[in-house]
Parts: sequence; structure tokens; C-alpha cells
Amino acid sequence: MNIPIMQTFTQQFREEVESFLKRTGTKPTEFGRQAIGDPSLVLNLRRGRSPTLATADRILGYIRENDPSGQRSRSR
Repeated sequence: MNIPIMQTFTQQFREEVESFLKRTGTKPTEFGRQAIGDPSLVLNLRRGRSPTLATADRILGYIRENDPSGQRSRSR
């Protein structure tokens, strides 16, 4: 019996960020600087760090407001 493995919120969040970077061609350091004023944001996420919920909300808000396709990743 194959049971689908559910992603954690952290995995979904990271995929959301990576998907935005790919769709928009935004450089990781520029994304972090514009989203929350931290050019190391994406590097830290890739290294396994997790933002607070408040910071994640700010980042997702930035993605919603700046995604030219009007779409967020469908990984959720």
C-alpha cells in the first residue's frame, strides 16, 4: 500500500520561494533584500533554517504582490 507522503510547511514554503525565483528570474540576494531586507534569506533557507511565522507571512505577502503571473506555486 502506497501512502502519499505529505510535505511539511517548511518544505512547501521553500518550494514556494524557489518557484517564485524561477518564475521571475529574481536573484536570491535581491529577493531576500526586497522581501524582508535580508540578502542572506534564500541562502539560509537552502541551508535548512526556518523563518518565524511572522517572517514567512511577510515573504509570502511579497510573493503575492510581486508575482507577474498572478499565480503562486501549486505545490500546496
